[in-house]
Amino acid sequence: MALADFDAYVDSLRINRAADFQTSAITTVVGRSMAMWGFFLPAPAAPTASVALDKTAGQSIGPIPGAASGKLQILGGRFNTSGTAGATVVAIDLLNVSGGLSGTITTEQTTNLPTAALTRHTGGDGVFIGIIIYTQVGTTATTISVRYTNQAGTGSRTSTVTSFGGTGLREAARLIQIPLQAGDTGARSVEGVTVTATTGTAGNFGVCLFKPLMTFSLDSTTGTIPMDAVSSGGMIGSMAEFDDDACLTLMAFTPVTQSINGTLLLAEA
Repeated sequence: MALADFDAYVDSLRINRAADFQTSAITTVVGRSMAMWGFFLPAPAAPTASVALDKTAGQSIGPIPGAASGKLQILGGRFNTSGTAGATVVAIDLLNVSGGLSGTITTEQTTNLPTAALTRHTGGDGVFIGIIIYTQVGTTATTISVRYTNQAGTGSRTSTVTSFGGTGLREAARLIQIPLQAGDTGARSVEGVTVTATTGTAGNFGVCLFKPLMTFSLDSTTGTIPMDAVSSGGMIGSMAEFDDDACLTLMAFTPVTQSINGTLLLAEA
């Protein structure tokens, strides 16, 4: 059901319908995004195929409650950081993941591709492409591009090349967002990945497709950081709606190595 007014919002917060997460120390480079699920306790195994994900996946925080409407909203959250430098946490619906690609092959790679068919956001509009590293690739900096199908169903689109490998872009759980071809607003699938030149170490990486939902900006503090859509500020995209079978998970930008634990507070939409 929709929240009729502020009192209904407060009542929903009091219900404390929550999805929890806990990470080990997130190693980071300033300005680089990390797949927080790579640090979950326990961390999910690297995929050996392209797999469509839902709330039962190891990458999902949980438990994700069911809803009669099939839709949930993010009302707020409570976060604990082990460092004092703050962080930015982005809630996403992780639609699929793949693995098995190499940092030393310079022809187009199609292992475990195309990506698994989308089961949510099937039109592809607003769906992002990411490169997710499972095992560290090499120290030689290069670039990477992908061949994909866009939100209109047009195949063989080529992304803008973006940096890959070298310090900050080779570590396990690094999530590298791929810029789309000009004019595109999302992706339905990825068919191939090309590393421009060898990074020097094969490692193991893959492709993921995800839908960003909202962002939490955590202050430079320790202890519990409570946040909601009305009183606290720091929530961009408040009351974000998502399917109740979504693989609700997190990516982070953090300037220091630290663990981030907490809860997302949810309500039926």
